[in-house]
Amino acid sequence: MRRTRKERGLARGPEKDQLLLKLLKADAPYEEIRRALLELEKRWLREAKTEVERQQTRRGIAEELVSQSYSFDMPWEEFGQWLRRVQRLGFSNLALRVHSACLYVQSLHLFPRRAREAWDMLEDAERRVLRIRKEHFLRKESLNAIAHAKAVATVSRPSSR
Repeated sequence: MRRTRKERGLARGPEKDQLLLKLLKADAPYEEIRRALLELEKRWLREAKTEVERQQTRRGIAEELVSQSYSFDMPWEEFGQWLRRVQRLGFSNLALRVHSACLYVQSLHLFPRRAREAWDMLEDAERRVLRIRKEHFLRKESLNAIAHAKAVATVSRPSSR
């Protein structure tokens, strides 16, 4: 019996989470996690029926790899390639845009020359969050995350040009 697109989408989140949990419990290195996620992406892309599904798959895996590359303090060559891919594909939602911008600013100690771009990305995310209704839970959560990123950032925003 064939599954609907919605059923496939609902099954993918837990499948990815279980894979990551298994790898993290095994204390797997970043390279192994990246390889496993890219293999999962490849399998999901073969199963995808539409270009929209393929783009969502690529975006979701790239967003996860941004988080994983941050967790493992990867250099710009690795972190940047996934961040660029997500930017090219578009963020899944505002929460993931904020998350990525926060990670970018917090990782600037590894690549301080990217400070202007990272802070611009964080400010753009903050402007978008401020457009959300004041009573919406996402606004408060996102603003707290942004404030935290600003507080722990070791590379400050460069002065204006």
